[in-house]
Amino acid sequence: MACMEESSVMKWIEWGAVPFNGSARKELPLSFAKGLHTLTLSLLLPMGILGYMSTDWPLAWQLLPLYLSLFIFGMPHGGADHLLLWGMVKKSPQGFRIVSLLAYPLLSIAYLVCWNFQPVPSAIFFLALTIFHWGQGDRYLSIKLHRAQYLVRSKSLSWLHIFARGSLPILLPGFLGNETYRLFLESMVRQGGGSEMNLEWITQNQILFLMVPLLLVGLQMIGSLLKHTQEERVAMCTELLESAFLFIWFLWVPPLWALGTYFALWHSLRHGLRILWMDQAGRKDLLGGHFLRIKGRWLQLTSLMTVLALLGLWLILSMPLYFRGIQLDWLGKAMLGISILTLPHTVVVCLMDRFQLRNDRVKGN
Repeated sequence: MACMEESSVMKWIEWGAVPFNGSARKELPLSFAKGLHTLTLSLLLPMGILGYMSTDWPLAWQLLPLYLSLFIFGMPHGGADHLLLWGMVKKSPQGFRIVSLLAYPLLSIAYLVCWNFQPVPSAIFFLALTIFHWGQGDRYLSIKLHRAQYLVRSKSLSWLHIFARGSLPILLPGFLGNETYRLFLESMVRQGGGSEMNLEWITQNQILFLMVPLLLVGLQMIGSLLKHTQEERVAMCTELLESAFLFIWFLWVPPLWALGTYFALWHSLRHGLRILWMDQAGRKDLLGGHFLRIKGRWLQLTSLMTVLALLGLWLILSMPLYFRGIQLDWLGKAMLGISILTLPHTVVVCLMDRFQLRNDRVKGN
């Protein structure tokens, strides 16, 4: 009878806001770190072996992880943004709540317009934004899961951590995979509405794509060594091992394969854990180890917006869009779709950080 009652109230879609109360600031259990690392390695290691073999594969095959990320973790990891945003402004006046939700698509549209008129600055902004966003995602778990409170006590070290972690996936592939990296950026600029451009400076400054991430990670680790306490030694070692793993990953795995896999199975997986821990039902399932129910809850939270985003992407792909007379191919359209969604998603995550790390900043000060 209880099972029948539970199934009768089972929802396909979650309409309620994810609450931003005191529990949203709670630290994740330390035991989650082992499970997360085990899951990450079990997914990334076989993908890394395949990726290493993909160097001579056709381009369409090298983009397989990026294609899959549209459906698995990658695109869906932003599918709960409306519930998170609604939870943050739940106690605000109704007019403010409506404006807040409308601001999300308006930011995307404004960025799409910028791609049309200023494709080169838009591409550079996308790279910088992604460095920041992927770095801030790692910083959150470093603080709340690994207990790296030295990132709270030192604002400069916190920013250094963001740029170091974010530079690994965005800059490091431009070293050994320089030609692919340059062609990819030239394609983004061309498909975004600009004329044919030869970004020779990428090839001419190939060494910078190695030295900048190496310098940032080195400075971040030196700062961590100076700032950490005895109780934070495990956190610091975890940070070092994660950075070393990502450094090797993006140095040796072909860039397109490495980026697509990281997006779905590192960044998005960790953001999904953050959302489920905030959600009351998701937290209960995580603590109970109910993995099938966790998957079901994830679909409830993200399926609606993911489907709408995919429909929007399909519309863009199916339409013969022209920007300044240049027809967009599939990859160019897909990357434009991802880029214009990244901007409002990053704004939502920044607001989440302000709320969820507020107590940590107070204690750090």
